[in-house]
Amino acid sequence: MITIDGREWGTAADLAAALGGDVTEAMVRRWRDRKGLTTRAGYSPLDETARIERDVRLGGRGRPRRVDVGEPAAA
Repeated sequence: MITIDGREWGTAADLAAALGGDVTEAMVRRWRDRKGLTTRAGYSPLDETARIERDVRLGGRGRPRRVDVGEPAAA
């Protein structure tokens, strides 16, 4: 990840890792093509990517999203 003008930018791999276990690099690339995610020299802003991820997750279309990925299981 890099910081430009106070915003964090990352590659598809960086953004997928930052957003959690059920977000893949391929998903981030599709968002660039289908959702208009801003991309410059292979980097996209984390805040914009997180907004798109939230909108997709709450949109009700596609496969159910796992919101518990990476959290420890209850004993």
